[in-house]
Amino acid sequence: MSADKGGDKSGKAMSAEALAREDAGQRGRETALAAARGWDRFAKASQSTAHPRAEVEAACHEYVRRANINDWDLWSDMFTEDVLYVDHAYGVFRSREEVRKWMVPLMKTMPEMRFVPGFLVIQGDLVLNYNWNRWPNPDGSAEPYDDWRNPKALSQYKFHFPCMTINVYGGNGLFAYEEDLYSAPAFMNIFSSWQQEWKAAGR
Repeated sequence: MSADKGGDKSGKAMSAEALAREDAGQRGRETALAAARGWDRFAKASQSTAHPRAEVEAACHEYVRRANINDWDLWSDMFTEDVLYVDHAYGVFRSREEVRKWMVPLMKTMPEMRFVPGFLVIQGDLVLNYNWNRWPNPDGSAEPYDDWRNPKALSQYKFHFPCMTINVYGGNGLFAYEEDLYSAPAFMNIFSSWQQEWKAAGR
């Protein structure tokens, strides 16, 4: 597996703990270069009139639905076969199958995690999804913690962090590009703290 993909030398998906040991600077340089190439390819996505807004919006809602049912194999099918996926913490993935081989085993390590949109912006084929990567409160409060259509106050949740997900719609209900921007140190700290409190609560 090449150095810019989100896995270790054995080809396995990196855990959050393994990510903490990575050279974040080198990986960040690689993802920045990949994103630049991606935006050369999709520079006019926001001006596109190739697909009706209702079609793009329906794909967004299906993406969110699949991201919150713990079926990451099904979620991976939301991308075109030649998708370019840039996660600035984990690396670069250049096909649907590369995304699948990364995401499916990774999310098995944190099945309680949900991805709750704060807002969606759609312009042409360009989608901005500001979302909260969230774990449930160990004391059981503020449930359901993944209801994005009827959200509770964000301050009610102790273990979540924001992510800006940028997608380019490619037609037929599929996305041709994704870029995820978030604080990897925040992710690792919050996940570790949640694990400790979850265990202490006997969950």
